[in-house]
Amino acid sequence: MGLKRTLKKTPSAELTFLRRRNNILQKIKGEAALFVSADEKILTRDQHYTYRQNSDLLYLTGIDETECALLLLAHSRGPRSVLFIKEKDEHKSRWGKGPMGLASAKRKYKIDEVRPWENLAKDLTELINFSQVLHYALSSNQEVDNLVINTIRTNCGPSILTPSILCDSRLLTSIMRIRKEKQEIADITHACEITSNSFITIARKLKTLKSESHAAKELEAEFASLGASGLAFNTIVASDKNAVVLHHTPTFQPLWKSGLVLIDAGASFNGYCADMTRTLPVSGKFTTAQAQAYDVVMNAYNAAREKAHPGQSLDEIHKVAVNAICKGLISLGVLKGKILELVANKDYFNFYMHRTGHWLGLDVHDIAPITFDGKLMHSYKRPLEAGNIITIEPGLYFNPENKLVPSELRGIGIRIEDTILITQSGNMSLTDAMPKERKEIEELLGR
Repeated sequence: MGLKRTLKKTPSAELTFLRRRNNILQKIKGEAALFVSADEKILTRDQHYTYRQNSDLLYLTGIDETECALLLLAHSRGPRSVLFIKEKDEHKSRWGKGPMGLASAKRKYKIDEVRPWENLAKDLTELINFSQVLHYALSSNQEVDNLVINTIRTNCGPSILTPSILCDSRLLTSIMRIRKEKQEIADITHACEITSNSFITIARKLKTLKSESHAAKELEAEFASLGASGLAFNTIVASDKNAVVLHHTPTFQPLWKSGLVLIDAGASFNGYCADMTRTLPVSGKFTTAQAQAYDVVMNAYNAAREKAHPGQSLDEIHKVAVNAICKGLISLGVLKGKILELVANKDYFNFYMHRTGHWLGLDVHDIAPITFDGKLMHSYKRPLEAGNIITIEPGLYFNPENKLVPSELRGIGIRIEDTILITQSGNMSLTDAMPKERKEIEELLGR
C-alpha cells in the first residue's frame, strides 16, 4: 500500500528539537529545567517490559535511551543545554541495544555539553547554582526524584546557591505540545493510515479469526508489516458481552458469529499515536437490535464531529454527544423523560460512562495545559484551535445483567472512534479510511 516510511531522524529533526529547547530557554530566564528518561521496568528476573521513553524528553531531544537527562540552564552565565548520558558499553550492546555513548551523542545532537550519566548526582548542584527555580516533574524517575529533593532541601532556609522553588516542568511542555507542528501532524497521520489499513485487513478476515487474542495479534502484525514503530496502547478486542468492559484485555473467547466485536487500537510512528475504534458484526450483518443501538452511537458521533471546530472545547463536544445519546436511549426504550432532565440527572451514565474525546499526540491521552490566557482552566474547557488533535469516541454499553434494559439489547457494547485534526475551518478525520457507517461496514465484511 506504499505506507512504509523511514523512522530515522533527519537533520531537520535535530533543528526542530533545538528550536523546542531554545523555546523553553526563553521561558525560563534565570531558571533551570531538568527532563529525565523514564525508568526501565523489570518484567521478571533479567527481562524488562518494552521500554517507553518519557514523552517530554523525547519531544525535546528524540533520544530513546534509558539513563539520560537533559538540563536546560538560563541563568546569568548564559543559556545552555547539558545532556547526561551513559558511556558506550560493548558488553551491553552484545545483549541488546546499548547506550550510544558521549562521543556519538555530541556528534548527533545539537547539545552544548555532554557529560556522563554517572555525574548527574555530583554535577547538578553546581550547575543549578544561582537558579532560584528548578522545573522538574516529580515521578518521572524515582532515582532522580530523590536527587532533586535532596538537592533543593536545606535546613538553613532559602539560599542563592540552590533553587528554593520547584515547578512541574510539564507546565512548560504542555503548552508547546498541544498545538501540533507540521511534522507531528504528518507522523500522526501516518500512524492513522497504518491503523486504518490494518483494521480493513482484519475486518475482511474477521470470520476466520478464532478468538479475541487471535484478532489482536493479527492486527498488531498488520501494524508491524506496514511500518509502525510500536503500539499506541494495549490493543482492546472485546467480543459479545465483553464489549461492555471499556478496557477489556483480549482473551481466548471466540468471536461469536451472532455477536459484535469491538476493536480499539492504534499504531504509533516516530513516537506519535493513532487511536481508533470500530464495532463489527462477526456474521457480516447487524441484527435489528444491534443496528438500532449502532445508529444511536453513530448519531452521537456525527453530532460531536459537527461541533469539533476552533473555539469549541472537548466539554462542548461531550455535551452534544450526551444529548444525542439520551435521545437515542429514549428511542430504544431504555430511558423515559425529557432530554434536559435525563442529562442533568446523569441517567445516561449507566450506559455511557466515559468522555467523548481526549487530546492525542506523543501520548494516546496526551498532556494539555491547565491554563489559558494566564488563568487556570481544565483542559476539557480549553478552546480548540487549528493544529490540535483529539479523538471523538461516543459509545453505548448495556450490562447483560441489567433487567431494566430490553432483553435484545443486553450484552451489547458499541463504540465508534476516530482521530480528529482540528483545522482552520473545522476538522478532518485521520482514520476515515476504515468505514464506520453501518451499511459500509456490512459491505466491507461481505467482500
